[in-house]
Amino acid sequence: MKKLIRKIFLNKEIKSKFGELHFQRWTLISLPWFSIYIHFIYKADEDAHLHNHPWNYLSFVLYGTFVEQTENNHLECILPGKTIIRKAKAYHKITDIFTNKIITLFITGKRFNEWGYEVNGKFVGHKEYRILKNENKL
Repeated sequence: MKKLIRKIFLNKEIKSKFGELHFQRWTLISLPWFSIYIHFIYKADEDAHLHNHPWNYLSFVLYGTFVEQTENNHLECILPGKTIIRKAKAYHKITDIFTNKIITLFITGKRFNEWGYEVNGKFVGHKEYRILKNENKL
C-alpha cells in the first residue's frame, strides 16, 4: 500500500489570476495509452469560451454538483454518480458550482490533440488564447 500511495502525486494545479485555487489534478496512473487522475475543482471556469481536451476521456463525478455548458449552449446540472464520456474535440465548460468542490475520477485515452477554445466557431490553441485574453482581444 505504501508503494501505491507514493505513486499518487499532485500533477497540476491552476490558480485564478487573483491567486484563488481553481483546480488540482492528482495522478493515480500515467501510461502512454491512458491515464487515471483524481480532479478537485474548486471554481467554475472563468474563461468566456468553451474548451476542449487533448484526449478522449471519461469523467465519473464522485462528489459535488455543478452546471456544465456544452456546444449549442446546452446546460446540464451534473450530480454525483454521473459518468461523462467525451471525445477530445468536444467543447465544454463548468459555469456554476453548488458545493465547496467537485471531485471526479478522470480517465483519459492517449493524447492526440491540443488544448484549446472555440472562438466564433474556430479553434484557438490555449497559448494563443491566453495571449489574446491578456491583450483584451477576446
